Amino acid sequence: MMNEQMQEMEEVSKELLKVLAAGGAGNLLKRSLDKQEKMFDKLLETQQSAAQLVKDLLTEEEKVAQELLAGEEVLQTSLQKVRAMEEALQRAGKEDTGLRADSSALRRELEELRAELGRLEAVEDDAGAVSSAVYVAQLYYKISRIDWDYECERPQIKGIHHGPAIAQPINIDSSQHSKSFVSDYLWSLVDTTW
Repeated sequence: MMNEQMQEMEEVSKELLKVLAAGGAGNLLKRSLDKQEKMFDKLLETQQSAAQLVKDLLTEEEKVAQELLAGEEVLQTSLQKVRAMEEALQRAGKEDTGLRADSSALRRELEELRAELGRLEAVEDDAGAVSSAVYVAQLYYKISRIDWDYECERPQIKGIHHGPAIAQPINIDSSQHSKSFVSDYLWSLVDTTW
């Protein structure tokens, strides 16, 4: 487009020169040449401005392209992080399922152990009560020296007192005597000399 304008200007210039050569309009030629020079100057300024605009446009396009590439890299990095997080989430879900199954098994085992512990404590309490009762019975025997007949029927109280000299049988009907009499009688058999 600029070349066409230049050619038109040259043609106008040639026509002006013909007019000048033919008739004497020196002033007209001078004004035309001044205008033509101003037009050339404006044309050069316009070309320089256009070249600078193109240069600025290319610079901006390059900046935008770099920003776009940087954005694409950030996007790819973010996508990789998301994929890694999804994989970690899937692994954690599988581990959670496994842990829940293990937890259920451990709870059942814990309940079984608690039940077994309860049974053992009950047996131990029974054994402790028996051993305690045996200890008390042995203590009573050492103090009173009486072997009780536990198979006699109530209201009879039977046993054998092993006194300092001889063994003496005990046979008391508790329905015929008061509790204080029975207690006093049994305590009177205990040797008080230590």
